Order: sequence, then structure tokens, then C-alpha cells
Amino acid sequence: MQLLFAHFFLLIGFQLFAQYSPLEHHLSVYRGELYRFALPFDDTTRLVDIYIPWEAKGKRGLKTLYMHDGQMLFDSTQTWNHKEWKIDESYGSTLSRYAHEPFIVVGIHNDPQNRYAEFFPQKVAQKMPSTFREELLQNLWNGELRADAYLNWIENQLVPFIEHNYHVGKKTQDRMVMGSSMGGLISLYALCEKPNLFGGAACLSIHTPMINYGMFSGPMIEALVGPFNAYLAQNLRADHRHYLYIDRGTESLDAYYQPYHDRLLQTLNSVGYNTANTHFLEAIIQGAGHDESAWADRWHIPLLFMLENNGSR
Repeated sequence: MQLLFAHFFLLIGFQLFAQYSPLEHHLSVYRGELYRFALPFDDTTRLVDIYIPWEAKGKRGLKTLYMHDGQMLFDSTQTWNHKEWKIDESYGSTLSRYAHEPFIVVGIHNDPQNRYAEFFPQKVAQKMPSTFREELLQNLWNGELRADAYLNWIENQLVPFIEHNYHVGKKTQDRMVMGSSMGGLISLYALCEKPNLFGGAACLSIHTPMINYGMFSGPMIEALVGPFNAYLAQNLRADHRHYLYIDRGTESLDAYYQPYHDRLLQTLNSVGYNTANTHFLEAIIQGAGHDESAWADRWHIPLLFMLENNGSR
């Protein structure tokens, strides 16, 4: 009977995933292939770009790098600001200098209208003063926080889709997550809320003020930063399974981060992510600003850090 049920659910899973065919796209990628899918997300769909480098083709047990703001990763001719992370170019150039495990990249497109609501650590809002929380719900979060639903979708829909259709590893240490700015916040939040989902999180230019630049003010920032650090102190614990990387630049928006970044470092130190922990790496990138060109120059560093058994250490 157990075997019959297992076969039934396997068949149902295959039928569910088989209905999704790659979409046409106009992205140009280097030394690999890119597949785009529109996967069910709540009552709509979410675009996902899957990059398979030539070096990964034909291999099994591949690592998977999940990245937020997926529409900004591969082709600057298709992005709003004509900049990109250069994921494909770096794979074939910078990363080729190092011995490392092969991996694929899954770029999750953001929802532009709800990006702040989707990337803000949702349970932090419960610790905020109610007046500030209500103001942000009305003026920034479109009436609803969505981070928990976003992470649940990654765990329950996206990851099973990837692991059913591609020859990737299925253990916690086989999955990594990376994002920048607000994408850095949701990556760190994922490490807290879904410790069995990702074995490493990379948070580039992590947006430690936590709100839109136009809303920067002392009381507002403190109303978010204090609860955020309190949440981390309660819910994040360093161990020997999870890698964590955080950084910031020193120019443009990143120039405002220093006091909030330092406060985050103090909190991380208190839970065991400090310079004595080989699973933690923090960097301040002098002269780096807050855009895809800056992140393109260094995303390979946390990637190599998170990959086990690589030749870069």
C-alpha cells in the first residue's frame, strides 16, 4: 500500500511539473543556456530564469544558487537601468580561475509593485511600534506584508520544480541564496525562517536602514532597525552547517549604511557569526556603490565562499 501511494504521488508530481514549458525570451547569455518559466504564484504567475552553464551540462548533484531580482542578472539590454550582475559572463571568466563545484543559477523575478512588501522580514513588523507599522503598511507595503508567502512559495513550489527537472542536489548544503539591498534582507530572513532550505546566504549591500531612501528619518529607521536586530538575536544562531556573507560599499546609497551595518555586526557577533567563525565572512568594499555593476564585480566572492570544497580558500 505504501508503495502504491508513493507511486501515485510521484505520478501526480510529474504531471504537475510536466505542464510547464519554457517560454520564449530575448535574453542573450554567455557560455550556457537559459530557460524561462512562468510558475504559479498565488493567483498569478512568477517568472523564473534558469541558467545552465556549459560547465554544468551532463553533471549530477549540482549546487543551486537562488537569486532574487532575477530580471537583473543576465542581459543589460533587457533591464530598466541597463545594468546587470553579469552572472553568465563571470561564470565563464572570473570563476574559471578557481576550482569549484559546478552550479546552476535560478533567478526569481521580483514583483516591482510589491518588492518592499515581499522582501521586508515579515516577523520583524510584529516587533515594531504600531504607529510606524501602520504607516508603512499604507505607504510602502501596499497594505500587506508578503515575505512569508514568498519564502513559502520558494520552498513549496520553486525548489521542488527545480529539483524535479534538473540534476541538482537535494540537500540543504546544495542550495544557496543571494540578493542585494532589500534582496539581502530577505536572504538573511530566509536563513532564519527556513534553516533547512538553504545552506548559505549572501547579502550584498544589505539594506540595513530597511526602508525607502525617501523615508529616511531617525525615528523611522530606529523603529525598524531595533526590532530587526532583536528578531535576529532571537532567531538566528550560528552553526557549522550554514554560511553567511554580508557586505556594503562606501558610495551612493551604501554610504549611508555604516551605523546600521555596524549594529548588525554586533548582533551577528552575539549569535556566533564573527571573525572566529569560518562560516561567516563580512566585507566593506571601498569605492563600491549601490548598483548591479558594483555587485557584478564581486558576487563571485560570496559564491566561492559558500561553495564547499572549492579551490579559492
